[in-house]
Amino acid sequence: MPDYGEILKFLAKHPPQLAAERKLHASMLELLAQCLRTSREIPCFDEEIEADISPLHKAAAHPIN
Repeated sequence: MPDYGEILKFLAKHPPQLAAERKLHASMLELLAQCLRTSREIPCFDEEIEADISPLHKAAAHPIN
């Protein structure tokens, strides 16, 4: 997993001087924001998922012979 803080520090220490650099920095910041949003959309724990999986866990714990 990338160290987003280090990426932001690098961008802050090296401000863009040319139009092409500004576009590059903007693209990097957009990608960084997209990565952060995506990582938040993936639930670590979701009650709805647990409700869907719970019957399977119960069935596995009490197999029918």
